[in-house]
Amino acid sequence: MEDYETINIVFGKASIDNIDEIINLYAERMKWFKENGIKQWSRYLTNHPKEHFISIIEKGNYYILKKENEIIAGFEISTDSGVWNDDKSNAYYLCKVVSKVGYRNLGSEIFKIAKNITKENEKDYLRIECVSSNKKLNEIYEKNGFKYIREGQDYYHYTLREWKANE
Repeated sequence: MEDYETINIVFGKASIDNIDEIINLYAERMKWFKENGIKQWSRYLTNHPKEHFISIIEKGNYYILKKENEIIAGFEISTDSGVWNDDKSNAYYLCKVVSKVGYRNLGSEIFKIAKNITKENEKDYLRIECVSSNKKLNEIYEKNGFKYIREGQDYYHYTLREWKANE
């Protein structure tokens, strides 16, 4: 496995030409979750079909990290508050974070990039949510400065976290 610090990474917005490679990242990660007994994303691509990702890319809200010519991570930054149900805050919402199986610590790099985008666009918060039962992911978010805000329940039980740009 490679650590992101040992590789050259190029960051930018995704294009429609990247769609199949992006979908494959999620498919590979879903398979990895299942093989490792992690109960998450079992229906991710059913709930978020290719057309959904195309729409996000067309809006300019989907970002990728590449090593050489291979996409090794992707994520969405949006102003859609989703489960936060808060359209009044000056915030970005980080979601659909995925990394290629076999790469470690890309999340920390993604968080740095997303925090910089948040500051550059003068947003007050960067918010994220995840399945409450995924303790390891919640620990990773906490370690990267995303403070616990509250729990919620929709079609799954989730934890809401945020990073304040002015701290």
